[in-house]
Amino acid sequence: MAKLILKHDGINLRSYLLEKAATTIGRNNDNDILIDDYAVSGLHTVIVAENNPYLDDTQDFFVQDMESTNGTFVNDDRVERHLLKQGDIIKVGSHEFTFDTGQNPKHERTAIYIPDEDE
Repeated sequence: MAKLILKHDGINLRSYLLEKAATTIGRNNDNDILIDDYAVSGLHTVIVAENNPYLDDTQDFFVQDMESTNGTFVNDDRVERHLLKQGDIIKVGSHEFTFDTGQNPKHERTAIYIPDEDE
């Protein structure tokens, strides 16, 4: 199962399983992941799980900024919506989350065979 690993100043603080279709992150108490940091908006960002259109029983995870004041960053790039990959670093305020797909790394890439026209 996919999860976020919360880090602050390089220290692993906690892991969060991404079990819902949408996991909210922000400063308000009603968020799934609460961050008590004034650099974080009330509803800062959401991690959205969507069924992969090509692979059965597989989900893709996206981070979606919710028009936060200070922005959501993935691997130091400010994003509005971004498809997450294994090991991506999501920055919310001064907190960092590492995205872990929970999958065996050798199964993360798919090769597609396209035969030559002569075959």
